[in-house]
Amino acid sequence: MLERYTPARTPEAFRFYTSEDETSVRKFLLARRLVEAGVRCVSISFSDFDTHSKNFPRLRQMLPLVDHGLYALVTDLDERGLLDDVSIVVWGEFGRTPKINKDGGRDHWPAVGPALLAGGGMKVGQVLGVTDRYAGTVVSRAVSYQDVFATLYHNLGINPATTTLTDPSGRPQHLLDHGQPIRELV
Repeated sequence: MLERYTPARTPEAFRFYTSEDETSVRKFLLARRLVEAGVRCVSISFSDFDTHSKNFPRLRQMLPLVDHGLYALVTDLDERGLLDDVSIVVWGEFGRTPKINKDGGRDHWPAVGPALLAGGGMKVGQVLGVTDRYAGTVVSRAVSYQDVFATLYHNLGINPATTTLTDPSGRPQHLLDHGQPIRELV
């Protein structure tokens, strides 16, 4: 099982001082084990995607690790009959600038950000949303973070429009201010 979740080492790959190595892919195995143990929400974090410099060599090292881990996790969950019960979301808190900066990096870009969703009984295998040719501006079918959260709540059987949590001052707060489950996925 560890072999499944451990990609081959690529010694020629550039490794930034904050980046993960091949053993970090085992976080996906830990996530699968936590799900099997009944944990309802698991978060995995990979460092070194804040590529303000050396974007391309850093991503040549990091993206194969994440790709390998996601493939191992999705395949493993599917073989165990768990994939329809587990919603997987891969994203960051913002996108990266369409233009490369003077240090060969990409800076923060909140206008457009990618996300990947899998499992959870969703209708996957689609691309939603269109940007301009530079990935700088949404052209059609914008999807918000609130929409992704609404989709996840839907998968969990929670209605965010009626479910409230009490804040520290005793007032009820809805889970989301706006957002609808992504109709193409549910």
